[in-house]
Amino acid sequence: MSEVEAAKSEIQKWRSVFEKESFIPPGMTPEPKFLVSYLLNLRSSEESLREQFERAKKKESAFIVTFAKREQEIAELKSAVWDLRAQLKPPSM
Repeated sequence: MSEVEAAKSEIQKWRSVFEKESFIPPGMTPEPKFLVSYLLNLRSSEESLREQFERAKKKESAFIVTFAKREQEIAELKSAVWDLRAQLKPPSM
């Protein structure tokens, strides 16, 4: 098999692999420009999702800190209520 035939065979293998993929519209051949464009769009989407994920993680951390502070406030207020109740009880005989 000559190099040209080997190259054509390799190209045909790749085409047949990509023709079975769902991102290629029916009837369209998997041309390199289309595939490169598709991959660039995927990369852009991945970067955008990664940024969104990082922002969400930061928000989550902030909410966790806020929640912990609120829990501490609740515990302190409960303690104050118990102290006030104890002060209001008449001394036992």
